Amino acid sequence: MRAREWVVASLYYGPEDYDIPPLPRWREGRDECGRLALFEAETDEPFITCGRPVTVRR
Repeated sequence: MRAREWVVASLYYGPEDYDIPPLPRWREGRDECGRLALFEAETDEPFITCGRPVTVRR
């Protein structure tokens, strides 16, 4: 739901104009087990990992 709110708000104004928090900044990498992981920009602690990522077509 939050992603849809960010997209709609960005089409018209900024998300902050609708009291929607800014999109978080993150970086991707691998954790110590070799899994794909997303990290917050300032930390080394992943907030989500994936053991077997797959390529998807849009």
